[in-house]
Amino acid sequence: MAAKPKPEDQNLPATASGASVPAFLADKINEDAGKGVSNLADDNLVPLVYILQAQSPQCSKRSPDYVEGAETGAIWLRNSGLPAVPGDEGILFQPCYFQKDWVEWIPRSAGGGFAGRHDERPAEAKEQALDPQNPKKLSWVLPNGNTLSETRYHIGYVITPDGATFPYVIPMASSGHTVSRGWMFLMNSKQIGSHRAPSWAALYRLKTKERSNAAGTWSTWDITDAGWVKTAEEYARGAALHASFAAGEKQIQADHDMATEVGEDAVM
Repeated sequence: MAAKPKPEDQNLPATASGASVPAFLADKINEDAGKGVSNLADDNLVPLVYILQAQSPQCSKRSPDYVEGAETGAIWLRNSGLPAVPGDEGILFQPCYFQKDWVEWIPRSAGGGFAGRHDERPAEAKEQALDPQNPKKLSWVLPNGNTLSETRYHIGYVITPDGATFPYVIPMASSGHTVSRGWMFLMNSKQIGSHRAPSWAALYRLKTKERSNAAGTWSTWDITDAGWVKTAEEYARGAALHASFAAGEKQIQADHDMATEVGEDAVM
Protein backbone atom coordinates (compact mmCIF):
# COMPACT_ATOMS: atom_id res chain seq x y z
CA MET A 1 0.00 0.00 0.00
CA ALA A 2 1.43 3.35 -0.96
CA ALA A 3 2.44 5.67 1.85
CA LYS A 4 0.10 8.56 2.52
CA PRO A 5 1.68 11.81 1.31
CA LYS A 6 2.89 14.16 4.00
CA PRO A 7 0.98 17.44 4.24
CA GLU A 8 3.98 19.35 2.97
CA ASP A 9 4.06 17.14 -0.15
CA GLN A 10 0.43 17.80 -1.03
CA ASN A 11 -0.80 20.63 -3.20
CA LEU A 12 -3.77 22.91 -2.88
CA PRO A 13 -6.07 23.48 -5.87
CA ALA A 14 -4.76 25.45 -8.81
CA THR A 15 -4.74 29.23 -8.56
CA ALA A 16 -5.93 31.70 -11.18
CA SER A 17 -2.57 31.36 -12.91
CA GLY A 18 -3.07 27.60 -13.20
CA ALA A 19 -0.18 26.75 -10.86
CA SER A 20 -0.77 24.51 -7.83
CA VAL A 21 -0.02 25.92 -4.37
CA PRO A 22 2.07 23.95 -1.82
CA ALA A 23 -0.10 22.84 1.11
CA PHE A 24 2.21 24.37 3.73
CA LEU A 25 1.20 27.82 2.46
CA ALA A 26 -2.43 27.40 3.57
CA ASP A 27 -1.87 28.57 7.16
CA LYS A 28 0.62 31.22 6.08
CA ILE A 29 -1.84 32.68 3.59
CA ASN A 30 -4.50 32.83 6.30
CA GLU A 31 -2.08 34.79 8.48
CA ASP A 32 -0.68 37.13 5.87
CA ALA A 33 -3.40 37.49 3.23
CA GLY A 34 -2.93 40.58 1.07
CA LYS A 35 0.25 41.86 2.67
CA GLY A 36 2.84 43.42 0.35
CA VAL A 37 0.42 44.06 -2.52
CA SER A 38 -1.59 47.15 -3.41
CA ASN A 39 -5.37 47.26 -3.38
CA LEU A 40 -5.50 50.66 -5.07
CA ALA A 41 -7.59 50.69 -8.24
CA ASP A 42 -4.76 52.29 -10.25
CA ASP A 43 -2.56 49.29 -9.40
CA ASN A 44 -5.22 46.69 -10.18
CA LEU A 45 -6.11 47.08 -13.84
CA VAL A 46 -8.08 44.28 -15.47
CA PRO A 47 -7.21 43.76 -19.18
CA LEU A 48 -9.63 43.55 -22.08
CA VAL A 49 -10.74 40.85 -24.49
CA TYR A 50 -11.02 41.77 -28.18
CA ILE A 51 -12.32 40.17 -31.35
CA LEU A 52 -9.67 40.45 -34.04
CA GLN A 53 -10.79 41.94 -37.35
CA ALA A 54 -9.26 41.75 -40.82
CA GLN A 55 -7.44 45.07 -40.21
CA SER A 56 -6.08 44.11 -36.77
CA PRO A 57 -2.27 44.31 -36.65
CA GLN A 58 -2.33 41.25 -34.39
CA CYS A 59 -3.34 39.21 -37.48
CA SER A 60 -0.33 40.26 -39.56
CA LYS A 61 2.74 38.04 -39.17
CA ARG A 62 4.87 40.96 -40.35
CA SER A 63 3.61 43.22 -37.59
CA PRO A 64 5.43 43.56 -34.24
CA ASP A 65 1.97 43.23 -32.67
CA TYR A 66 1.35 39.79 -34.20
CA VAL A 67 -0.29 37.26 -31.86
CA GLU A 68 0.12 33.53 -32.39
CA GLY A 69 -3.00 31.98 -33.88
CA ALA A 70 -4.49 35.34 -34.80
CA GLU A 71 -6.98 35.46 -37.66
CA THR A 72 -10.15 37.34 -38.49
CA GLY A 73 -12.77 36.48 -35.89
CA ALA A 74 -10.28 35.10 -33.36
CA ILE A 75 -10.44 36.17 -29.72
CA TRP A 76 -7.43 37.99 -28.23
CA LEU A 77 -6.88 37.90 -24.46
CA ARG A 78 -4.81 41.04 -24.21
CA ASN A 79 -1.68 40.83 -22.01
CA SER A 80 -2.12 37.09 -21.42
CA GLY A 81 0.72 35.90 -23.66
CA LEU A 82 -1.62 33.12 -24.83
CA PRO A 83 -2.36 32.35 -28.49
CA ALA A 84 -5.52 33.85 -29.94
CA VAL A 85 -8.56 31.62 -29.47
CA PRO A 86 -10.38 30.52 -32.66
CA GLY A 87 -13.76 32.20 -32.92
CA ASP A 88 -15.62 28.95 -33.57
CA GLU A 89 -14.14 27.50 -30.35
CA GLY A 90 -14.73 30.55 -28.20
CA ILE A 91 -14.09 31.16 -24.52
CA LEU A 92 -15.94 30.14 -21.37
CA PHE A 93 -16.80 33.22 -19.32
CA GLN A 94 -18.21 33.91 -15.86
CA PRO A 95 -19.68 37.45 -15.84
CA CYS A 96 -19.38 39.19 -12.48
CA TYR A 97 -19.88 42.93 -12.96
CA PHE A 98 -21.28 45.35 -15.53
CA GLN A 99 -20.69 49.03 -16.17
CA LYS A 100 -21.35 51.51 -18.95
CA ASP A 101 -19.11 54.49 -19.74
CA TRP A 102 -18.46 57.09 -22.41
CA VAL A 103 -14.95 56.51 -23.73
CA GLU A 104 -13.05 59.54 -25.01
CA TRP A 105 -10.78 59.06 -28.03
CA ILE A 106 -8.17 61.36 -29.54
CA PRO A 107 -8.76 61.67 -33.32
CA ARG A 108 -6.34 59.74 -35.49
CA SER A 109 -5.42 62.97 -37.24
CA ALA A 110 -4.08 64.17 -33.88
CA GLY A 111 -2.21 60.96 -33.08
CA GLY A 112 -5.09 58.83 -31.88
CA GLY A 113 -5.43 56.90 -28.64
CA PHE A 114 -7.45 56.51 -25.48
CA ALA A 115 -8.09 59.77 -23.58
CA GLY A 116 -10.24 58.61 -20.66
CA ARG A 117 -13.70 57.55 -19.53
CA HIS A 118 -16.77 59.45 -18.37
CA ASP A 119 -19.60 58.07 -16.23
CA GLU A 120 -22.04 60.17 -18.22
CA ARG A 121 -21.85 61.84 -21.63
CA PRO A 122 -20.31 65.29 -21.07
CA ALA A 123 -22.91 68.03 -21.49
CA GLU A 124 -20.64 70.00 -23.82
CA ALA A 125 -20.47 67.17 -26.39
CA LYS A 126 -22.23 67.85 -29.70
CA GLU A 127 -23.28 65.47 -32.46
CA GLN A 128 -21.41 65.97 -35.72
CA ALA A 129 -20.99 64.19 -39.03
CA LEU A 130 -17.29 63.37 -39.28
CA ASP A 131 -17.27 61.06 -42.30
CA PRO A 132 -17.91 62.88 -45.59
CA GLN A 133 -18.62 59.51 -47.18
CA ASN A 134 -21.36 58.82 -44.63
CA PRO A 135 -22.92 62.18 -43.64
CA LYS A 136 -25.87 60.49 -41.92
CA LYS A 137 -23.57 58.89 -39.35
CA LEU A 138 -23.23 61.23 -36.38
CA SER A 139 -20.56 61.12 -33.67
CA TRP A 140 -20.42 62.83 -30.30
CA VAL A 141 -17.57 65.34 -30.32
CA LEU A 142 -16.09 67.39 -27.47
CA PRO A 143 -14.89 71.01 -27.84
CA ASN A 144 -11.29 69.73 -27.79
CA GLY A 145 -12.01 67.66 -30.92
CA ASN A 146 -11.98 64.29 -29.14
CA THR A 147 -14.81 61.88 -29.87
CA LEU A 148 -16.97 59.90 -27.46
CA SER A 149 -18.10 56.29 -27.75
CA GLU A 150 -20.66 54.81 -25.40
CA THR A 151 -19.23 51.47 -24.30
CA ARG A 152 -20.69 48.62 -22.26
CA TYR A 153 -18.25 46.52 -20.20
CA HIS A 154 -18.87 42.95 -19.06
CA ILE A 155 -16.32 42.07 -16.37
CA GLY A 156 -15.62 38.53 -15.20
CA TYR A 157 -13.42 35.47 -15.51
CA VAL A 158 -12.19 33.73 -18.64
CA ILE A 159 -11.93 30.02 -17.86
CA THR A 160 -9.40 28.14 -20.00
CA PRO A 161 -9.85 24.48 -21.05
CA ASP A 162 -7.36 23.41 -18.36
CA GLY A 163 -9.38 25.15 -15.65
CA ALA A 164 -7.21 28.23 -15.12
CA THR A 165 -9.11 31.48 -14.55
CA PHE A 166 -8.17 35.02 -15.52
CA PRO A 167 -10.09 38.23 -14.78
CA TYR A 168 -10.96 40.05 -18.03
CA VAL A 169 -13.18 42.79 -19.38
CA ILE A 170 -15.22 42.49 -22.58
CA PRO A 171 -15.93 45.91 -24.11
CA MET A 172 -18.93 46.30 -26.41
CA ALA A 173 -19.47 49.45 -28.46
CA SER A 174 -21.26 50.36 -31.67
CA SER A 175 -23.22 47.27 -32.85
CA GLY A 176 -21.97 45.53 -29.71
CA HIS A 177 -24.70 47.29 -27.74
CA THR A 178 -27.25 44.96 -29.32
CA VAL A 179 -25.18 41.91 -28.35
CA SER A 180 -24.71 43.23 -24.83
CA ARG A 181 -28.44 43.80 -24.34
CA GLY A 182 -29.17 40.30 -25.60
CA TRP A 183 -26.64 38.86 -23.16
CA MET A 184 -28.16 40.89 -20.32
CA PHE A 185 -31.57 39.43 -21.22
CA LEU A 186 -30.06 35.94 -20.89
CA MET A 187 -28.61 36.82 -17.49
CA ASN A 188 -31.89 38.30 -16.26
CA SER A 189 -33.67 35.11 -17.35
CA LYS A 190 -31.60 32.96 -14.99
CA GLN A 191 -33.76 32.10 -11.98
CA ILE A 192 -33.06 30.17 -8.77
CA GLY A 193 -36.47 29.43 -7.33
CA SER A 194 -38.34 32.72 -7.33
CA HIS A 195 -35.18 34.81 -7.31
CA ARG A 196 -33.19 36.21 -10.20
CA ALA A 197 -29.68 34.74 -10.04
CA PRO A 198 -26.61 36.99 -9.74
CA SER A 199 -24.60 37.14 -12.95
CA TRP A 200 -21.67 35.17 -11.50
CA ALA A 201 -23.85 32.13 -10.75
CA ALA A 202 -23.79 31.14 -14.44
CA LEU A 203 -21.32 30.55 -17.27
CA TYR A 204 -21.55 31.51 -20.94
CA ARG A 205 -19.79 30.36 -24.11
CA LEU A 206 -18.61 33.34 -26.18
CA LYS A 207 -17.88 32.54 -29.81
CA THR A 208 -17.73 34.91 -32.79
CA LYS A 209 -19.68 35.21 -36.02
CA GLU A 210 -19.61 37.44 -39.07
CA ARG A 211 -21.97 40.32 -39.72
CA SER A 212 -22.24 42.35 -42.90
CA ASN A 213 -23.88 45.43 -44.30
CA ALA A 214 -23.49 47.44 -47.49
CA ALA A 215 -20.15 48.86 -46.30
CA GLY A 216 -18.43 45.61 -45.40
CA THR A 217 -18.07 42.63 -43.07
CA TRP A 218 -16.88 42.35 -39.49
CA SER A 219 -16.89 39.82 -36.63
CA THR A 220 -19.01 40.13 -33.51
CA TRP A 221 -19.90 38.06 -30.43
CA ASP A 222 -22.18 35.02 -30.43
CA ILE A 223 -23.13 34.25 -26.81
CA THR A 224 -24.91 31.15 -25.47
CA ASP A 225 -25.78 29.82 -22.02
CA ALA A 226 -23.23 27.32 -20.64
CA GLY A 227 -25.00 26.39 -17.40
CA TRP A 228 -24.44 27.11 -13.74
CA VAL A 229 -21.11 27.34 -11.94
CA LYS A 230 -20.15 23.94 -10.55
CA THR A 231 -18.73 24.68 -7.10
CA ALA A 232 -19.13 27.03 -4.15
CA GLU A 233 -15.57 28.19 -4.78
CA GLU A 234 -16.46 29.32 -8.31
CA TYR A 235 -19.48 31.20 -6.97
CA ALA A 236 -17.39 32.86 -4.24
CA ARG A 237 -14.74 33.82 -6.79
CA GLY A 238 -17.32 35.65 -8.88
CA ALA A 239 -18.87 37.37 -5.88
CA ALA A 240 -15.44 38.59 -4.78
CA LEU A 241 -14.66 40.12 -8.19
CA HIS A 242 -18.04 41.83 -8.22
CA ALA A 243 -17.35 43.27 -4.77
CA SER A 244 -13.90 44.51 -5.82
CA PHE A 245 -15.30 46.49 -8.75
CA ALA A 246 -18.30 47.73 -6.77
CA ALA A 247 -15.91 49.04 -4.09
CA GLY A 248 -13.61 50.67 -6.66
CA GLU A 249 -10.69 48.39 -5.74
CA LYS A 250 -10.21 47.32 -9.36
CA GLN A 251 -10.69 49.17 -12.60
CA ILE A 252 -10.66 48.55 -16.33
CA GLN A 253 -7.42 48.85 -18.23
CA ALA A 254 -7.26 51.64 -20.81
CA ASP A 255 -9.14 50.78 -23.99
CA HIS A 256 -6.98 49.95 -26.98
CA ASP A 257 -7.54 51.85 -30.23
CA MET A 258 -7.33 48.91 -32.62
CA ALA A 259 -9.25 47.49 -35.55
CA THR A 260 -11.53 45.60 -33.17
CA GLU A 261 -13.14 48.92 -32.34
CA VAL A 262 -12.53 51.19 -35.32
CA GLY A 263 -12.65 48.44 -37.92
CA GLU A 264 -16.22 47.62 -36.98
CA ASP A 265 -17.21 51.26 -36.91
CA ALA A 266 -15.83 51.65 -40.40
CA VAL A 267 -18.53 49.40 -41.78
CA MET A 268 -21.40 50.53 -39.56
